[in-house]
Amino acid sequence: MIKCVVIDDEPLAISLLNQYIRQYEGLQMMDGFTDALESISYLNNNQVDLLFLDILMPDITGIGLLKKLTGSPVIIFTSAHRDFAVDGYEIGVADYLLKPFDYERFKKAVDRAVEHIRQKQKDNADLLPGIFVRSEYKLIKINFQDILYIESMDDYIRIYLQDSKPVITLIRLKSFFEKLPANDFQRVHRRYIVALNRISSVESRKLTLSNGTEIPVGDTYQQVIQAFREKH
Repeated sequence: MIKCVVIDDEPLAISLLNQYIRQYEGLQMMDGFTDALESISYLNNNQVDLLFLDILMPDITGIGLLKKLTGSPVIIFTSAHRDFAVDGYEIGVADYLLKPFDYERFKKAVDRAVEHIRQKQKDNADLLPGIFVRSEYKLIKINFQDILYIESMDDYIRIYLQDSKPVITLIRLKSFFEKLPANDFQRVHRRYIVALNRISSVESRKLTLSNGTEIPVGDTYQQVIQAFREKH
């Protein structure tokens, strides 16, 4: 879901955008603010993908607000004043909605914004540390931070990921383990490697991951589990 926030000093404008956001599949309205200054703390402490931002507001302009943000959500400016459109495009906003606008014009703007968001996500993913594996006749990059656990299937392994289907590739578990960051992953069984930051609870013979999956702990790996307990 694309997380949205609306900032506008007119409550009716927020209400209309909330209605449109609910109509557009894949968007999620997180919050709306009539007080732009109040929104800054929220924006700097929460993930926001798409920001609908009025330009002329009582205490600060939309452009002034953007300078105070630590993050970089994709922006759609909303304004009753056509004069600011050039300013918006110069700072790289996805679109400029001139009030009043209907749902079709809103949808066109969001379509553009979604393209910006997908490209940002792709660019960010390309920069993340990971490893390329061959699966289904193509090379696939597996980001280390997306891995939940890895299961051995003799000469193959199955890599379980946070938000996508498992990836199967031809490599032995031992060889793959040697390619992983030593501080982030641990072998806990002859058939399993787990991401340490995905462990939610530990027992003597099994551990539970953040998604609820239970992984057995082998007899020869009990010291590993004990060391993990002592650190946490």
